[in-house]
Amino acid sequence: MCEMNVGQTPSADILVVDDTPANLDVLTRMLEEQGYGARPVPSGALALQCARVQRPDLILLDVSMPDMNGYEVCERLKADEQLKDIPVIFISALNDTEDKIKGFNAGGVDYVTKPFQFEEVKARVETHLRIRRLQNDLEQQYAQIKRLEELKDDLTHMLVHDMAS
Repeated sequence: MCEMNVGQTPSADILVVDDTPANLDVLTRMLEEQGYGARPVPSGALALQCARVQRPDLILLDVSMPDMNGYEVCERLKADEQLKDIPVIFISALNDTEDKIKGFNAGGVDYVTKPFQFEEVKARVETHLRIRRLQNDLEQQYAQIKRLEELKDDLTHMLVHDMAS
């Protein structure tokens, strides 16, 4: 259930979480047509399990699900050190401002209301994947700068030691 369809290498791995099979099918098909790998899962508990087995690049998450709603799933993701940086976009029929604020407070990066237009979903997915890639690049560059600073400090210590001898 946690696997994506095998084919060409996807540009991103997206976990699609919704308890309505028709929604899962539509979103999965639309994402795959855009070159994304989509992993459809029908429950929050399974979404958490699948995210731990294979960390997705992004999660599309329904709010209204039995057993564990999307807000709770998102809160659990954000509490997990290994999963906290995964962007979560809520997709929900709940469209009150209060519902959207609750989604952002749970850790979501965006909120799309149903019925959705796929062009909107596509644009938001692309935007948040781009932001995440830029964050990853920045973190790698920062780590490289820290390594270079350590190397510089080591060289400085060595030079000072050699000059004192």
